Amino acid sequence: MAIDEEIEPSVTPIKKKQKKIGLLKMLSQALGGTIGGPIFAILGILIFKASSGLLISLILSGLLMILFIMIYSELALSLPIAGGGYSFSKEAIGGLSGFLIGWGMWIGNLLFTALSGIGFALSLTVFLPVQYSNSTTVSIIAFAVLLFFLILKIYLPKKLNQIMKILTYILIIGFITFIVLGGALGSSLNKDFGFEIFQEKMEIGPILSTAAYSFVIFCVYEWNSTFESLTTKFDEIKRPRKTIPRVYLISIIIAVVIYWLVSFVAIINLGSTSSESWNSIILNQSDAPLADIFGLVIGQFGVYFIGLIGMIATTTSINSGFQMSSHLLHSMSRDGFLDKVFLKKNKNQVQWVAMGFSFILIIIITFIADINLISEIGNFIFLLSMVILSLSHIILRKTRSNLIRPWKIPLFPFLPIIAIIASLILIFSMFITTIGFLGVIVGIVLILLGIIYYLFRIARRTHLLLLLNGSKFGVSIILILLWSILSIDASFNGSSLLFFKVSIYLIGCIGIVSLIFNLLTIRRILPKLLKDEKTIVIGGVTHHSEKEEIIARRFNFVCASILIFIGLVLLIYGALISNEIIALSSILILQQDTGFLKILFFIVFITSGIILIFNGLIMIFQEIEIQKIVEKTESN
Repeated sequence: MAIDEEIEPSVTPIKKKQKKIGLLKMLSQALGGTIGGPIFAILGILIFKASSGLLISLILSGLLMILFIMIYSELALSLPIAGGGYSFSKEAIGGLSGFLIGWGMWIGNLLFTALSGIGFALSLTVFLPVQYSNSTTVSIIAFAVLLFFLILKIYLPKKLNQIMKILTYILIIGFITFIVLGGALGSSLNKDFGFEIFQEKMEIGPILSTAAYSFVIFCVYEWNSTFESLTTKFDEIKRPRKTIPRVYLISIIIAVVIYWLVSFVAIINLGSTSSESWNSIILNQSDAPLADIFGLVIGQFGVYFIGLIGMIATTTSINSGFQMSSHLLHSMSRDGFLDKVFLKKNKNQVQWVAMGFSFILIIIITFIADINLISEIGNFIFLLSMVILSLSHIILRKTRSNLIRPWKIPLFPFLPIIAIIASLILIFSMFITTIGFLGVIVGIVLILLGIIYYLFRIARRTHLLLLLNGSKFGVSIILILLWSILSIDASFNGSSLLFFKVSIYLIGCIGIVSLIFNLLTIRRILPKLLKDEKTIVIGGVTHHSEKEEIIARRFNFVCASILIFIGLVLLIYGALISNEIIALSSILILQQDTGFLKILFFIVFITSGIILIFNGLIMIFQEIEIQKIVEKTESN
């Protein structure tokens, strides 16, 4: 045995030292997370919003993106945990705040993936006859490509990732081709080519709101996924302390430069806001604006070329969107915020349950929302998440000063504070436009749903009841205020409108009255009203007579049934408004934007209906529980 022990080391094969990953190889991966498909879908919207001011908007959003990346770099290197920004905030703030950034980024990823699916469909429509370029076709194509990528992501993840790397290079070549040919040949081949648009007036409001809107083109949810996967390879990277932050910053700067040049070339080829090209592409809201603009330069081949590049770009975004969505669900499940079912993996180590659940919600978003609204909601949630991320950075520096930080952001804490202030300014700038305001409202509703879920899963029962009662009071007040707005219009006096107004007012009043019985329960009132001598108090606990129990139980069941009924009525009202059976233009004094009002009223009625139904169900469950306790006490 001694001889064997001496000989064994000499015959053991020497392992070759693994070659470290260098900056260029990492950069090629990082670019896949910063250059993607949203610009193909929303460039026309961006130009319409700000005209030539878009170039200033992109510089502003690009500078802020660089700030975010610097903050993210320090956090990622000091806390290389799966989950990205969510994990950093959870470590710094924890509890509800930590959960909310995970919740927000997950929703943002769903929106980003849905937008990428729609972008793929819009790019594909350039190859289809005009009669097939409609919203139904776009939704069906988006569903098909998202389902296709879900299957590939679950069963062939490694091969899919290899293909995505190749497609990233093709995408960059496509952008460079557009920039070079569009700039060089546009002046001779495009009759509308010119710089007249830069002589037109620019306004600060549209520039700021467009800066907030343009964040989605930087693949803000995609880079979180890509950068997270790069950080986890810390030990495999050559000089990681310098290489990782450099790769992050260089990739973002390259993305900013490419998007700025693409936008610049697109704008000069449109010529001016009075040109024929502007009217046909921007005002008529082209489904594939970048392809149509390139078509102005080199004809139909240019349309097909950019259509193909757009499809490639959106596929890389879909891939990253699925990956990050499942990672976030997995990370929140790991931390106890979500059910453990999202931790399940298949033999390829893919979180298939989390990915499948995300897919279902992505498809719902794809079918019910348009590009404009998806982008506004996603950008609002991203900006809000970056506010929390920047706060987490400041807090972690104070609370965990002994944490190893391979790289630190310069000018601390001024740069994180600037990032917070800039993000808040851009959020407020979203209120300038109707769709931006709506995006903020819907985003807030989605965040509130996350808070409600968190409280139901984490908080104590007494806190939940307070939350339910408070939410019921809130929706009741909103409905009464809504009734007041409806009563302003005296030009429409039909019996249907009168019933609509009165029913909303009664629903609000019933909600407030029921709150009184939640706070001052019927079981406390009955003994005083009935003066029942059989009611006794033992050890501070009131024991009611059988008569009181029956009355209280029936009364609460009736109240619960009424709440459920009026909740269903509100859901029906929401459906009627959504399908325009109830026309808001005929009952509201605010007639200038009925599309916005339709969505706003739909959200109010649906949210109110769900809250009231839930309150009614909770009351029924409470009564059943009390009845079981009483029966058990009597049997003993």
